[in-house]
Amino acid sequence: MERDYNTTRPDLLIKEYGRNVQNMVDYALSIEDREKRTKLAYIIVSVMHQVNPHHESMNVEVYKKLWDHLYAISDYKLDVDYPVDVQKLDNMQQLPTHLSYKDNRIMYRFYGQNTELLLKALAEQEPCEERDQYVIVMANQMKEMYIEWNKSIVEDEVVNEHIKRMTHGKLQIPENTHLTPSNQILKKLIAAIPSSRTDASKNKEKQNKMKPKPKGKFNPKAKRRY
Repeated sequence: MERDYNTTRPDLLIKEYGRNVQNMVDYALSIEDREKRTKLAYIIVSVMHQVNPHHESMNVEVYKKLWDHLYAISDYKLDVDYPVDVQKLDNMQQLPTHLSYKDNRIMYRFYGQNTELLLKALAEQEPCEERDQYVIVMANQMKEMYIEWNKSIVEDEVVNEHIKRMTHGKLQIPENTHLTPSNQILKKLIAAIPSSRTDASKNKEKQNKMKPKPKGKFNPKAKRRY
């Protein structure tokens, strides 16, 4: 199984919202039911507002801008019941300005701030099947983050406790849900390490062979042999 690097993933149109928001939008595009797709779109906009550090409170201008950005992140393909007139591709004159990040304390560094914000935003939504499905997606991603950071396996119960703590008990992994096995994740992460080290050692050995061998220094006092 090949490791999923950011360099191999599609580029983010608006990087300030992060990969998690992009994944949510991609998931929304895969939903066939328009009503369910629209409901998830409102959840995504709520998450985008949490991630955006420039606006502490929602107003009409901010609300419209978030929907414009959502439409842009979907590559102008997300077909939902928009509450505002979103800006079409032809009318987009420039990309949004760069957004700085809040200097907030992160509860779990190995998950990152965006993961916490995303879970908190999902926790404010009404319970539904779509929300449960995305919690499972997030839990699997968090499990991989934990293992990659700590280099050790982790039980599903631990990830579930972290989710409950970050959302003050409002969210948890649905019952009878089995996340990706820790051994499988750890094996995938470890498999990428030897190949990179082997390539590095081979390159170093090749460079050493190409270096000219040092010649002995001339010593006039050395005794000559005849």
